Amino acid sequence: DDIEAMEILSELYLLNDEKEKAFELFKKIAVLAPKNGRIHLTLADYYRENGENETSYNELKLAFKSTKLNIDTKVRILISYYQLIALNPEMSLQAHELSKIMISVHPNDIKARSVYADILYTDNQFQEAKEQYLYILEQDKSKSQIWSQVLFIQAEQNDFEGLLKTSNEALEYFPTDPLFYYFNGVSNKRFKNYDDAINSLEMGVEFVIDNQNLLLEFYSSLADAYHATKAHKLSDAFYEKVLAVDSNNILVLNNYAYYLSVRKVNLERAKVMSFKCNELEQNNGTYQDTYAWILYEMGDYADANIWMQKSLTNGGDKSAVVVEHYGDILYKLGEVKLAVEQWKRAKELGEGSKELAKKITEGKLYE
Repeated sequence: DDIEAMEILSELYLLNDEKEKAFELFKKIAVLAPKNGRIHLTLADYYRENGENETSYNELKLAFKSTKLNIDTKVRILISYYQLIALNPEMSLQAHELSKIMISVHPNDIKARSVYADILYTDNQFQEAKEQYLYILEQDKSKSQIWSQVLFIQAEQNDFEGLLKTSNEALEYFPTDPLFYYFNGVSNKRFKNYDDAINSLEMGVEFVIDNQNLLLEFYSSLADAYHATKAHKLSDAFYEKVLAVDSNNILVLNNYAYYLSVRKVNLERAKVMSFKCNELEQNNGTYQDTYAWILYEMGDYADANIWMQKSLTNGGDKSAVVVEHYGDILYKLGEVKLAVEQWKRAKELGEGSKELAKKITEGKLYE
């Protein structure tokens, strides 16, 4: 037909490096066959090369609106936007608009939804991305990467209920994926289902291959879970495993040191770890409280008070646990009235220790 003949002729012009003649024909074809997506795509490239970016983008939109332009071509174009989204707000807007056009033209295509979800995720629009990923999972549960993306978003949102539900379901389809066991263990731990957490983490750690960071996350979570069940030898062993590989793991240094101080064991080791923690991250009220509490347990009340003052300055004054600790230190320093005032403040802030009410009522320290 005439259009096909015009296309062949325009291609011949291109082969002979007669671009202007070729594109005059392409423009005519676009008028005669406005739904020909491939022609609009060719024109988009032409205008972009000539620096006519707005006209180029308009042609690109027309290409995306075409049902005749292959979905894989559209997907490839959108993937090329991934790196540009964070750098250029205009590119971000274009990626979103093109994605929406693609979905309106191919509403049931999983690839289209997946690319749109990835663009939303890249642009930190986590809730919207999650909705798209969940839509995909309703249609097709066979892609582990989609499950992973949902879990990462739920973790980012601190949606532990969703994390538990999604990881349980993901494990039905992927029973050897360590990441799904990890999220299942972490969410169970959050809900104090410690036996279930330990079970998931112990199973999942066996499937970790060539991923040291994930392995250390498993060890750290197992250490926390075993501590919660008072299986202290196992807890300590897993903390030591982490530190043997990553001696500057600040979260493990702090937690391990604090738990040793609560148990009143190996306080010298706890002191060294906590001090290192405070060197690695200064002005952190939580880490300063840990160090103060270790000094308290070692009987060094004067230095404990100095470190506790630092903690209170750096946000510790908003924590019931920290303020109660401060009261305990003051009591040991003979400041009974001030100690009771701090215990009362701790009660106002939230949940303190089991002995807090008794301390306030009787004006005495109970440990």
